[in-house]
Amino acid sequence: MQVTNKWKEDRAFLLFIAPWIVGFLCFFVGPAMASLLYSFADYNAITKPIWIGIDNYTHLISDQVYLKSLRNTLYFVFIGVPVTVGFQIVLSLLLNVEIPGIRVFRTLYYLPYLVPPVATVIIWIILFGSGDSVVNSLIVLFGGSNVDWMGTEGLIKPVIISIGMWSSGGAVLIFLAGLKGIPRSLYEAARIDGSGPIRTFFNITLPMLTPTILFTVVMQVIYYFQMFTEAMLLSKGGPNYASQTYMMNTYQVSFRDLNFGYAMAQSWVLFLLILVITIVLLKSSQRWVYYEGSEKGGSNS
Repeated sequence: MQVTNKWKEDRAFLLFIAPWIVGFLCFFVGPAMASLLYSFADYNAITKPIWIGIDNYTHLISDQVYLKSLRNTLYFVFIGVPVTVGFQIVLSLLLNVEIPGIRVFRTLYYLPYLVPPVATVIIWIILFGSGDSVVNSLIVLFGGSNVDWMGTEGLIKPVIISIGMWSSGGAVLIFLAGLKGIPRSLYEAARIDGSGPIRTFFNITLPMLTPTILFTVVMQVIYYFQMFTEAMLLSKGGPNYASQTYMMNTYQVSFRDLNFGYAMAQSWVLFLLILVITIVLLKSSQRWVYYEGSEKGGSNS
């Protein structure tokens, strides 16, 4: 009787999740395996694919536009992620101070996170556009000259990173939750021991925030690897491919050049890059991430 009841429960469970399983196999696993297969072919989605082995992957090494888009994306990952996450930590610390009206400021800093990326890019064009933009008008007001933010190779990437910093409301909310979860008794003990604000931050606040930092860094890495809208609408990848991102290049190869096989090879390389960096971050977290109840960084196991 017990076995029969268990089978009925299992059958009901399988029946309820069957639509998800079918959708997962048809719309994720199936297309993923097809893209892996076509990445070894010359395929334009119109004519019959021609199998060319690993030629798509070897061509990546000599494709200068692809290599530049890869370097740009790695710049966003290794420069943009630390800058953005550091800004988010500082902002969350400021918003964690209990003063009258602080909830209004928290709401105001969260609102940009709700703005669609296209609208955000329009705001940035108004701020940093060539000519009489808002930022240039302020520079001229203080005696400077107009700066071509969009047309200068050394400035366009920082401008794009500033978009991610401005839209940090979601991550700041996560950091605020992490700060609220730090036991107040730790701060009271530090105050009794005569610890100052800086020492308290590095000995208590920062270690207790490391699980939140790990999560935010991983999500930010994935965001910058897959960034498309900002570079596409802000500068169309220019000037001289200085803001061409990985996803933007893959999009152009597939839908402009109709070289879907080559684009699929790029997509799988991107998947492997994200996978490797994520694994490295998770493995290294055993050394620098502190979990409450453990004697040192890493998990409690």
